[in-house]
Amino acid sequence: MQDTLRTRMGWLHAWIGFSAGLLLFLVFVTGSLAVFDTELTRWLQPEVPPQAAPFSAHALDRTLPDVQSLLKQGEKPFITLPSARDPFMRVQHHDGYEFLNVPFDPETGARINTRATAGGTFFYDLHYTMRTGLYGETLIAFAGLALLVTVGSGIIIHLKGLIPDLLLFRPFAARLRAWLDVHILASVPFLPFVIMMAYTGTFIRARTVFPPVSYIASFEALFAAHPSPHVPAKEERPEIPLLPSLPPLLSQSEQILGVGQIGHILFLSDSILFTRTDMSGPLLTREHVDFSPRDGHFLRHVLLPTPVTHAQQLMEGLHFARWAGSGLRWMYFLSGVLGAVMFGSGSVIFLMKRRRQSGERIMFRIAEGLTIGALPGFLLATLTFFWANRLLPVSLTSRPLAEVHSFFVMWCFSALVGLLLCLWGRSILGWKLQLGLLGVLAILLTPLDLLTRSGVSVFHAPTVFATTDLCALLLGLISFQMVRRL
Repeated sequence: MQDTLRTRMGWLHAWIGFSAGLLLFLVFVTGSLAVFDTELTRWLQPEVPPQAAPFSAHALDRTLPDVQSLLKQGEKPFITLPSARDPFMRVQHHDGYEFLNVPFDPETGARINTRATAGGTFFYDLHYTMRTGLYGETLIAFAGLALLVTVGSGIIIHLKGLIPDLLLFRPFAARLRAWLDVHILASVPFLPFVIMMAYTGTFIRARTVFPPVSYIASFEALFAAHPSPHVPAKEERPEIPLLPSLPPLLSQSEQILGVGQIGHILFLSDSILFTRTDMSGPLLTREHVDFSPRDGHFLRHVLLPTPVTHAQQLMEGLHFARWAGSGLRWMYFLSGVLGAVMFGSGSVIFLMKRRRQSGERIMFRIAEGLTIGALPGFLLATLTFFWANRLLPVSLTSRPLAEVHSFFVMWCFSALVGLLLCLWGRSILGWKLQLGLLGVLAILLTPLDLLTRSGVSVFHAPTVFATTDLCALLLGLISFQMVRRL
């Protein structure tokens, strides 16, 4: 009975793991990067100095012209106050995909001229929507369910020999045995983290899995023939009032929420929201104090204290970890990286086990081509995003969109090349080409950073830049090692 169960779980683990694994590799990589989205945004804007003067509330009013301009464009801007992760004020707005930002000096309020960039939030959006809105959210939510199934079945099939396998790592053994060791070592140490992230991620996106409108009704609405819509006359936007001074409102908000507890100031047409910082604790409360945008008088204090809301806030807080210190965020990063290794190595093992029997079949070659595009190809696209940020002209129109396009062009190109080489029967060449190019781009990212960042000093490497460069260097060395072993 037990062997039958393990056999069935092995089939489930292999096929569900491979089917969802390529997407989950993307989810874990982008999730790991999103843990440091604020720091990556600072790397992507090298004109902004690494240190800043202490925050002065009077500097807030100098950001109001930019806020007013965005309000007139129909945007919903907000000011991010300085924090331990980012010592600058930033005026931000969401363009439908990324949070575009303009940094300001926290002491004087002077605007800092820097390049426009999609920033680190590009990976956050890619992590949970794949830049396709609700459809991407639904797909990612189902991938989270597949992750729970894969982890559960993996525990069953490996439970008998888990301890012996965990204590062994044989990098010079046969390739399949070495990959199995990598898969187990990447999976087991942070298994509680993987389960927690899968559960919390699926929980906070539960409405996409169980929508209030049925899937059938959604598809019928999508494909139903619609009559030509009547285009109404263009409505004039309401007049935007002159905004009140912000320092007195900040002081009044801090009397309610606590000193240093304000993280964002959101501007809407009918109110100004002073929101509690995400770093206040594991509960992502979204508590806010509202004022009138016309004369600044107090409107309301919004707090959602119900048990259901607290459960949602706790799940979001644990998943996003915006409250965590640098040490815990590095644990999240490392866990996410090992999760990506777990699914990457699992996909490779799936192909290796079936190569002898099915290697000449067209579906196997397509599967391997897609794997090349999804694993080294996606990492190539990620590095291309960083390279494009430094090489594209600073004055380029729609520069954030150009960075995003460079990412997807490289990803599509690498997937196409990998697919063609696999169909041609040259899959090993496809792996070597993409891993080799990945190693080159990763190792040369440090020289690129030094050549394109103003004020570089040999004796002082700001942490946010040095850490990003070192992580890329480590990725490059691992890529070259993998090329050597192929």
